[in-house]
Parts: sequence; structure tokens; C-alpha cells
Amino acid sequence: MIICPDCEIALADDTRQCPMCQRDLHMSWRRTLVAGGLVVLFLLLGAMLSGSGRIKNRIQRAQFSNADVLKTAQNLVSINPAVHNPVGFSGADQTTVEHWDGRRWRVSGYVDTQPQAGAKVRTLYFAVLLYTGTNWNLEDLQLQSMESGSGAAHKN
Repeated sequence: MIICPDCEIALADDTRQCPMCQRDLHMSWRRTLVAGGLVVLFLLLGAMLSGSGRIKNRIQRAQFSNADVLKTAQNLVSINPAVHNPVGFSGADQTTVEHWDGRRWRVSGYVDTQPQAGAKVRTLYFAVLLYTGTNWNLEDLQLQSMESGSGAAHKN
């Protein structure tokens, strides 16, 4: 026994169409199929959108070599007011470049400075660089200086 949802009359199970309102009584499976298809479509769309961020991060990571990031870090460190009169940076073999995520890198190394005649200072630096899509920003910079020659060490 099947009941027409519009007319609320009882009909035989094999009735395809309500004789009163002409409603198709066997459309429920079609609605279920359409609803299921929409759910699958939204799931696929969501998976594609979540994957696109990872793909974008991989593309951005491949956009810059470690040498590019190191050169940018050295430039940003050298213009920082806390670094006085830089005269040289550590070589690539004594510097670490780590890629944190799609937009951030951490660079650690040292810079030699000569703030005054006869005094040489070696400063260890730990810089976090952020690429905004158009510009590089120095997000964080930590410095630890050691003056050579006098034997005194101090932290900035």
C-alpha cells in the first residue's frame, strides 16, 4: 500500500501516478539520487579547494631557491638598525635556510661588523622571513653578538 503525499489517499503498491492529482509516486529514488549526486559534488569541490592551497604552497616553495632566500635575508639583516656597519656574512656552508611553510623561511648564520675602528664584532642572527606575494618582510630577528679581540661577549 502506498499513500499519495498530496492527496493522502491509499493506493495499490504498483500505482505509478495518483489518479487524483497526477503526481508521480515513484520519484523518491530520483530525488535520493539527485541529493546524493549533490553531496558528492560538494565533497569533490571541497577536496579540490583544500588541495589547491597545498599546491600553491609547493609552487611558491619552488619559486625561490635557498640562495635567493639567503641573499634576501642578508640584505634585510644588513639594513636593520641593530646591525652596525656590516662587513661580511657567513658563507652558504655556515648558514642554514629552512622553509617553514608556503610563505615563511628561517635563516640562521652570522654577520661580521666593524662598529668602530679596530673592533670587530661577530653577530649570530636568526631571521624569519615572510614573503607576502609581492614583498619580503623580516618578521622576526634575533641577534647575539660577540666582540672579538677584547674577549668580552655581550647580547643584543
